[in-house]
Amino acid sequence: MIQAYTENSASGRQRAIDDLNARSASVLSVYGQRMASTAVRSRSIEPLVRGLIAVGMAEERLGDPRENLYPLVAINDGATLIGTSIRTLISKVSDLLPPRALEKLREFDQRQEQDKSLEAMGLRRFGSGQNFLYS
Repeated sequence: MIQAYTENSASGRQRAIDDLNARSASVLSVYGQRMASTAVRSRSIEPLVRGLIAVGMAEERLGDPRENLYPLVAINDGATLIGTSIRTLISKVSDLLPPRALEKLREFDQRQEQDKSLEAMGLRRFGSGQNFLYS
């Protein structure tokens, strides 16, 4: 779904977002957190990019937009662990997401470090290597 979204035109991407319901948006949000774990396991930025796109797509359709805080915290931490930043990731996806979603992502990035930490959201790192995950 993410690949099809990224390959679509701007109007097609907006239609894809408009077609999301709250449940689909929640699935995309959870996917974002899972991609953070995948990125750390593979030491690759690409899963973080896909995860951030998913979170951005979900932003306006979630029943409670705070649902995206958990995956954003994991994406932020994963980015740090593999040597990049959420700011860099946001720049990479900026042409693919609607302005409101980008605004929310940038607002998250502007938070104080302690407010976007794993501890702030009650998340933890588990395992290592191929068994690494956020929970």
